[in-house]
Amino acid sequence: MMRWGWLIMVGVLLTGCTVLPAGGKPDRPHETAVSQPEAKPLPKDIHLVALGDSLTEGVGDGERKGGYVGRLVPLLAAEDGVRTVTVTNAGKRGRRITELEPVIRAHQAELERAHIVMITIGGNDVMNVVRAHFFDLSYERFANESQRFAERLDHLLMLLRTINPDAVVVLIGLYNPFSATLPNIPEIDDVIAEWNRTSQAVVSRYPRTIFVDIQDMFANRDDLLHRDEFHPNAEGYAQMAVRVYESLDARKEWWAN
Repeated sequence: MMRWGWLIMVGVLLTGCTVLPAGGKPDRPHETAVSQPEAKPLPKDIHLVALGDSLTEGVGDGERKGGYVGRLVPLLAAEDGVRTVTVTNAGKRGRRITELEPVIRAHQAELERAHIVMITIGGNDVMNVVRAHFFDLSYERFANESQRFAERLDHLLMLLRTINPDAVVVLIGLYNPFSATLPNIPEIDDVIAEWNRTSQAVVSRYPRTIFVDIQDMFANRDDLLHRDEFHPNAEGYAQMAVRVYESLDARKEWWAN
């Protein structure tokens, strides 16, 4: 009887023991790593502020779609992660760079919350040189005005960065609509190119700031101009919008995230 009791006690003790493998550690259930899906960014509401002259206003757009600004909106809105795009358009025909600072200050509240700031300015400054010196135009006169323009542009960009250090600021360069109206200045293409180089040099000093060159787009393309031979037509604005969008898309991390 005692023998059977001893055997039962040994069996109970063995049953309560953990069986160890050769390595001395207890066996564990098979574990499977479960990867979590990468979280997508929340949809973003983009606010765009457009400043400048008649190109920002959309003068010459026979389709009345808001010029390049109006055509840029659906391109941005189609981006993944963008929910809405709202626009404050402060463009006005005839505006020169000396008239832009009061506009910036008047729209400071909108600029403070802007994700993108678009600017077209300079075409009327070039025309002002033409009007003031029509009978004695020279490359030097344009070059001197270009330097003054660059100084004013630097001041305005500094002001914008003070108001909003994070927004993407896009300056659209000048194109040459003067080949037909100023045939006595064959160097006008060089004048516009130098003006653009000067502006681009100013833009390059500031972070999150883009210069968009469109001079090549309008070169020998009268079919992209309105009948006034100065402003873009609907197709001209459409191509401008695509060029601007491509520049913004290349820096998407600046505004879409």
